[in-house]
Amino acid sequence: ADVWLRVSDSISSSSGAKLDGIDQGATDWVLGHGQAAGRFTDTLAGASWWCLPLRKEPGVLGVAALRFDEQATLGFEQRRLAEAIVDDIAQAAQRTRLVADLESARVGTETERLRSALLSSVSHDLRSPLAAMVGSASSLANYSDAMDAEDRRSLLDTILIEGERLDGYIQNLLDMTRLGHKGLSLNRDWIGVDELIGSATGRLRRYQPDVSLQIDVAADIPPVWVHPALVEQAIFNVIENAAKFSPHDEAVDVVAKLVEGKLRIDVRDRGPGIPEDERSRIFDMFYTVERGDRGRDGTGLGLTIAQGMIGAHGGSVEALPTPEGKGTVIRITLPLVEPDPKSAPDK
Repeated sequence: ADVWLRVSDSISSSSGAKLDGIDQGATDWVLGHGQAAGRFTDTLAGASWWCLPLRKEPGVLGVAALRFDEQATLGFEQRRLAEAIVDDIAQAAQRTRLVADLESARVGTETERLRSALLSSVSHDLRSPLAAMVGSASSLANYSDAMDAEDRRSLLDTILIEGERLDGYIQNLLDMTRLGHKGLSLNRDWIGVDELIGSATGRLRRYQPDVSLQIDVAADIPPVWVHPALVEQAIFNVIENAAKFSPHDEAVDVVAKLVEGKLRIDVRDRGPGIPEDERSRIFDMFYTVERGDRGRDGTGLGLTIAQGMIGAHGGSVEALPTPEGKGTVIRITLPLVEPDPKSAPDK
């Protein structure tokens, strides 16, 4: 027998057949009345297809149409068997639709959560440095003559530091936009790991001059073939995150070495640590738990971006406990690759 199915607007056929004329009328009647029509029935009996409803509670989910040889007859048991099979198809289709509806609801909820988090980020994390800059500039404009050089310098420093914070937040948002496109290109070049880490820590010290860092780069690490700006940004985000949660009198450790032919960069803080069940969540966009990278003054994007940039190079970023149980280690692992001599570098 040939089988033709219609569920909502989706139509499939075992033989590629298309229903028209009286057969199409039979399927429409089944959808409207929830009862069988067509061949072997008293409704539109001239149709060549036997059309049965795919029932749901309440109403009709779709139509299953069966076509047999012209000489075929169906006994009672054969009819019951066909109807039972159609009922099974209806239940399977209803379960599939339920799963799709639940997934759609989940995606909608997640989208709304991200939307709320983004609005929160824009309203707080972006407006706070902007308000400080406007306030400092306004004070300079209105009361500069009444201030001494030290006060004016302090206000200018505030404008500079908050401007760099604002620039960093906007850069993170732009980086997430880039990572959201599959066309993120890797303009690879050779660069030393010590240079990457030095650039990242240098940037951090510019607006966190009191941060304490202990850096250990193994001497046997060769230059790496990466997109320098992306990897440097990833390292910067991880170190910046560690600096936020380390006590002021405790150093952040940055250790780079080769392990099993791969580059490993461990960034360790001495903060409160992260519970095991939350370690993977710190890489979620807009992670807002107090221990996450938005706990104090971040957008919650830093580690997400680091994971995306390192992942684009075939590497990984993971959160691990420390042996002493104090603080967290964020581990960056990068494969050591070389340019293919048969092809041009990535553009």
